[in-house]
Amino acid sequence: MAARLEAGDACAARSEADALQSEAIAAVNERRIPRRFQEELLGSVAALAESIECVPPPVVEEDGQTTDEADDEAEDQDHGDDGGGKGKGKGKKKGKGKG
Repeated sequence: MAARLEAGDACAARSEADALQSEAIAAVNERRIPRRFQEELLGSVAALAESIECVPPPVVEEDGQTTDEADDEAEDQDHGDDGGGKGKGKGKKKGKGKG
């Protein structure tokens, strides 16, 4: 997990932490962990998994924009609407077009 985090791959690190948590739970359920260590083990593994935040990279659309950029562009169009509601195609159009 540490190597994945250092490489900037938090999602892979989180996946490994989740797998470790599942293995720890299985070990406790199978009575392979002495009772006196179970609570600390499960708490520590859960805290580790929760501390790793996986933020997937934005998806790149065919036009080269990320989904975040496309959303921002749609929001910009929505702010100029005529009160008819939010959404693509509603309101005044900006930019390209006839006169």
